[in-house]
Amino acid sequence: MANPIRIPIAGTEMARVRFAISPVYEALQAVDVLVEPGKHAVHLPWVRWARPLLAQVPDVEILSGFTGRAVRPGVLVPPPDVHMPALEEELETIRTAESWRVRRYFENNGMPSDRFQREFYDDPPAGLARLADVLRRVFDVLVAPHWPRMIGVLEADIAYRARVLADGGVAAVFDDLHHDVRWSDSELRLHGPGISEAVWPFAAKEVVLEGRSLVLSPTVLGWPNICVATKPVTAGLLHYPARAVATVWETRRPAPDALAALLGRTRAELLVQLAAPGTTGELAGRLGVTAGAVSQHLGVLRGAGLVATRRDGRAVLHLRTERAEALLG
Repeated sequence: MANPIRIPIAGTEMARVRFAISPVYEALQAVDVLVEPGKHAVHLPWVRWARPLLAQVPDVEILSGFTGRAVRPGVLVPPPDVHMPALEEELETIRTAESWRVRRYFENNGMPSDRFQREFYDDPPAGLARLADVLRRVFDVLVAPHWPRMIGVLEADIAYRARVLADGGVAAVFDDLHHDVRWSDSELRLHGPGISEAVWPFAAKEVVLEGRSLVLSPTVLGWPNICVATKPVTAGLLHYPARAVATVWETRRPAPDALAALLGRTRAELLVQLAAPGTTGELAGRLGVTAGAVSQHLGVLRGAGLVATRRDGRAVLHLRTERAEALLG
C-alpha cells in the first residue's frame, strides 16, 4: 500500500479514545486463521486443535467466502459499545444492521461471487441473521474453550496500555500499538502490509470520526495484523494484536499436588509460573484468570514471603523469593 490511511484525532475525539474487547471479532478471525493458517503461524497449536472440530460448525463456508476478498463487510465488525460486550449483544448488532450497508459493500467491492453472497445482497436481513448464527457457533465450538485465557491476555494488554498512558501520554500509547501504526501531527497513520480494512478498498484516505470515539480493540486471533474501519458508521474502530499472544496456546506445567494442597491451586501455579519474573498482566494471560485475581493471590504470597515485587522501568515485575525456591524444592 503506497499511501497511509490517516485518522485525524483532535479535541473531544482525543478525550473519547477508549479500549474494548470484541468476542465476535475473535470468532470472525478464527475462520480467517483456519482458512490461511500460514499467515498466522503463532496460532498453529490452536489450528491443529480446531480443524477436527470444524464439522460441528454448519455453514462456516459462508464466512470463509469473505476471506478471499480484500475488504470485509463492515457490518460483521461492529465497534464494541462497552468495555467487553456479551457475544449476543454484538450478534444482535450484526442482525439489525441496515440493508443499505450490505448492498453498498458489494457495490463498492465487487458484486456477489457465490450463491450465499447473491442471496445476501438480495435479502440482507436474512443473510445477516444467518451469518450471526454461524458466528455464534464458531465462538461456542472454537473460541469459548480458550476464552478465559484469551481474556487474560486481552485484559493484560489493556492494563499495559494504561501504564504506558500514565508514563508517556496518548502519543506513547499510539506509537506502541503496532509497527504499522504511527502518531504524527495529531493523526494516526496506518501504513504497511499488515493492514486490513473492514469497509473500503485500499487507497489514500482519511477516516473521519466527526467527533465520535475511536475504539482501540486488542485481539488474539487477529495476530499479526491490524484492521481498521475506514468508513465508520458509529465509533471508529482499530483492532491490533495484543501482546504475549503466544502464551494463550502454551501448555502450562502443572503445580505439584502437594504444593496445591498447601497453597491452593492458583497460588501454587503462580509460583511455578514465576520461574521467570513476570508482570501481573503476563501472569494473568498465562493462567487464564483476571489480572485482579492475580493481584489478590500475589498479595497473599507476598505477605507469606514467597513473592517479591520490583519495578523495572515501566514494568512492575514479580519474582519468587528464596523461601519460595526452598518450598518448591
